[in-house]
Amino acid sequence: MGGFVVVTLLLAVVAFLVVRDLTASWTGIGLNPFQPPSGLPGQATVPAGSSPTAPPPILNPPEWQGAERVNVLLMGLDYRDWIAGEGPPRTDSMMLVSLDPLTKHAGMMYIPRDLWVEIPGFGYNRINTAYPSGEGNRLPGGGPALAIRAVESVVGIPIQYYAVIDFTVFERLIDEIGGVDVLVTERIKICPIGRTCFWLEAKAYRLNGANALAYARVRKGAGDDFGRGQRQQQVAMAVLDRVTGLNMVPTLLAKAPALYQEMASAVRTNLNFDQIVSLGWLAVQTPRANFERGVIAPPNMVGFATRPDGAQVLRPVPDQIRVLRDAVFVQNNGIGP
Repeated sequence: MGGFVVVTLLLAVVAFLVVRDLTASWTGIGLNPFQPPSGLPGQATVPAGSSPTAPPPILNPPEWQGAERVNVLLMGLDYRDWIAGEGPPRTDSMMLVSLDPLTKHAGMMYIPRDLWVEIPGFGYNRINTAYPSGEGNRLPGGGPALAIRAVESVVGIPIQYYAVIDFTVFERLIDEIGGVDVLVTERIKICPIGRTCFWLEAKAYRLNGANALAYARVRKGAGDDFGRGQRQQQVAMAVLDRVTGLNMVPTLLAKAPALYQEMASAVRTNLNFDQIVSLGWLAVQTPRANFERGVIAPPNMVGFATRPDGAQVLRPVPDQIRVLRDAVFVQNNGIGP
């Protein structure tokens, strides 16, 4: 169950929102969610019978308001994998992204889907079950709120925002920016949806949207879920490098209205439009050397365990996970070594 997704919302949205030509004459209601949720405090929804309209361009993006570090939980779903009668899909990808507006440092932490944690109110289970548990039981804030609580208990930092993205829009964005450049470090088999599987050799490639998604989502072999986390972060940075390294503004501006409509129908978030643009712009302004990346992975941060029913899960080692947290997030504030 669950889909195969995504890299990150913010770094993908940068591809067309943060080109200084789209911003907020928007109605102030935020992006249209996949389906009507019961929101977290401040969550934006589109009123019944209305639809988002593409905002006209302005010259300067709004700056992020606030000095505190901003933490966003990114969750990837594929609604095409939603099996009738089985409820909402599990999150296939979870990434915690953090941006510091003062120091211009950022961090990304990949959270493996099989991490065995306490889901508040539901006992212990894989962390990727938090989202469907919240959605299916119509809890306040729905799946995103429960997923945030589960991740906060593991990582030990507050999470203010979330974004849930359908990976179909990711493919579209990659194609609109002419693909992304990645260095494949070991031979790997990828299977783009609806296409023939093939092997990527260990060399540099420019990948289109379908192939980039397939590369980012591979789980079997190539480091399993932990290698997938590294590849998703690699592709996320490649998207950002592609947009900032080339003059993409004229091309993206011409296609902005259509792209905006697609993104509005494929993203669910409690960030409003201005905040998304501001965070994307903050990501663009953050030097690449100031991006830290980490994956919750063996041998120190998780152990392999077998449940009585034979299920294979990952047992977290909280102290070691928080060592990684500090390396990826805290030291960027000048607190760590």
